[in-house]
Amino acid sequence: MKHISAILTAVIITTIIGLGILVVGVSALTNTNTVALQNSPNTGLTGNNLTNTGGNTAVSSVSSSLDVQQLQQQVSDLQAQLDQAGQVIQQYQSLLMVLQQRGVIVIDRSGNIYLPQGNPTTFH
Repeated sequence: MKHISAILTAVIITTIIGLGILVVGVSALTNTNTVALQNSPNTGLTGNNLTNTGGNTAVSSVSSSLDVQQLQQQVSDLQAQLDQAGQVIQQYQSLLMVLQQRGVIVIDRSGNIYLPQGNPTTFH
């Protein structure tokens, strides 16, 4: 009996939450009142942009502007990651040069890395 009441309660709560989400979604879709973004380059929209579309051009234009800004941010983030990777590569190259100078490794012209044969190198 406890299982049935728990399942029934869960179904009721889920239904109430689902209906609430549905009401908010329908309200958002049917809302005709819009507010221009403050820092958007398209804040100076004129009546010419809104003709025959009922505002779809303005929404599309603002959406495109936001998409461009997001893509620019992604490019900036990826450039920062690329710069950081370049620094890491430089650190590894420096490490390999030091190891080669000390005789711990041998790097041939094609970039292959070998451990020298013979007596082990003593480290200080």
